[in-house]
Amino acid sequence: MVPSNWSLIESDCALAFSQPQLDADNAEVICQPLLDVLQAQVLESQQDADMMTWLIDFEGTRLMLKAAHYTQSVWLEPLESDGDEVIAFLRRWWIRHPPL
Repeated sequence: MVPSNWSLIESDCALAFSQPQLDADNAEVICQPLLDVLQAQVLESQQDADMMTWLIDFEGTRLMLKAAHYTQSVWLEPLESDGDEVIAFLRRWWIRHPPL
């Protein structure tokens, strides 16, 4: 089994990962497996010089998926009132059954 390169980072209000393979040119390719495993739909995307931001829908909840190549990190942030519960659920799920 290949070790995961998605390492969960401690965060109070986001589901955050260290992603050592992330750079300025591959954020979309690196983040796509995360979107696939979550079965999340991309609603909008934006590519800046140092960060990629996607507005996604995860089972009816809108979240921001951000990838910053300088810190080699990827994280999901809640946008709606029920988003905190969704992030907490996803964190528990990831810890128990890391899919990547």
